[in-house]
Amino acid sequence: MNPEARLAEIVDELEAMGLKCLVMGGHAVRFFGVDRNTVDFDLHLAPDCWKDLADKLTKTGFAGGKSLIEGPSWRPNDFRRFQIGTLPSGREEWLEFWRANHLLPPFAELFSRREQGVYGGRTLSFLSLPDLIRSKETERETDWQDIELLEEFLDARMVAAAATQPGALVIALAQVRSRRGFESLLLQGQLRDRNLVKQALAITKSSVNQAYLLPCAPEVKDLPPVSVPIETVVLNRLRTETPGSSLHLALVEVVRRQYKLAAQAADKANKEVARKSS
Repeated sequence: MNPEARLAEIVDELEAMGLKCLVMGGHAVRFFGVDRNTVDFDLHLAPDCWKDLADKLTKTGFAGGKSLIEGPSWRPNDFRRFQIGTLPSGREEWLEFWRANHLLPPFAELFSRREQGVYGGRTLSFLSLPDLIRSKETERETDWQDIELLEEFLDARMVAAAATQPGALVIALAQVRSRRGFESLLLQGQLRDRNLVKQALAITKSSVNQAYLLPCAPEVKDLPPVSVPIETVVLNRLRTETPGSSLHLALVEVVRRQYKLAAQAADKANKEVARKSS
């Protein structure tokens, strides 16, 4: 059985036991179009399913009526993992559950904007693409490699929507995070209307979005607060650059690097606190 079908089978069993979940991790990345290998199954579980999780897993078909081996966790109140098998290669197969993830909002909010699609032969519920990207902002370099590709997919989706849906263009401008997405908007002439760019800048939530847009409306002085503000020297240079020039794009990468380092440091600090308290 391939990993996609195996996941679908597992989710069927979990739902039969009343366990409500969303697919995240490597399989969610594959669902959205990134070709990557993964053998573990990562799920975000509704918090009310947490207390009797081990007992319910015992009753699933893949457990065969036996208690599963629970692996160690330094976040036992938020993260649990169970060995559900061994692959022909000898590698252990793990089913991993989050009750709460420090990078994400509560489950109810995640579930309200879930994305569904056929995967492994049945319809599964996944973290939305923006939520999946946010969940990947960890200290691990491999997660940031996923982010780079996932942001391109999200931007392509928004650029396509902007061509047909009223009001979608401002959202696409305000959320553009990849070079490919920005250059698509630039080539289409979508950044020529300064009023639209100003509207977009007013609702940006990331320094990377701001760095892409600012050369298109350099007169904008008051940017929305973001978690990692653009450094003053870079900010001033962005106001003088030609949109899409080599220097503009280089400055965007400086801002992106600053954001990434801050996110990695925050994730590392959170994990250190969790380890000390476990």
